[in-house]
Amino acid sequence: MLFPQWLSVSIQNTEAVGRLFVVFIALSAGLSSLPASAGSGAYVPYSGIIHGTEGADPVKISVVNETSVPLVCEAALAHWYSDELGRVSPGEELTLTLWHDQKTGVFNLMNATDDRMPVEALWCASEAGRTRLTLPIASGKAKAALRYSCRAGGEAGLSCEAASG
Repeated sequence: MLFPQWLSVSIQNTEAVGRLFVVFIALSAGLSSLPASAGSGAYVPYSGIIHGTEGADPVKISVVNETSVPLVCEAALAHWYSDELGRVSPGEELTLTLWHDQKTGVFNLMNATDDRMPVEALWCASEAGRTRLTLPIASGKAKAALRYSCRAGGEAGLSCEAASG
């Protein structure tokens, strides 16, 4: 025997090593197709997320429930997401803070990791209906506080109008 037994390679071992080599090559090829860095100008998922509130102004949002039933208020966020802002009992008020970007006019809700989540709309709903709260989306300085008063009745079943104060 020319080679010691431990150096001999059977056909089965050759096939197994060949399969491992093919898997290694496939995985190596996959690594080369990872997204480009943000500096290259190519699209990088989640690279445009703005963290923190620097450069944005706080806007206090108040929703007063003047109906006889509870309300649930939500924010419709960019990319088909929504987030429950809170439940409001009859005669109670929900308050929260949105952050307004003066350059773009966008209102943002901050998530648990301090990412800005653009708000497309605010909604409140009850058994009487659902209604949209109009946000004054515009560049420049926004009001420091927006107050909405929600009432039942009328054709819509529920309406939330901007109130003064």
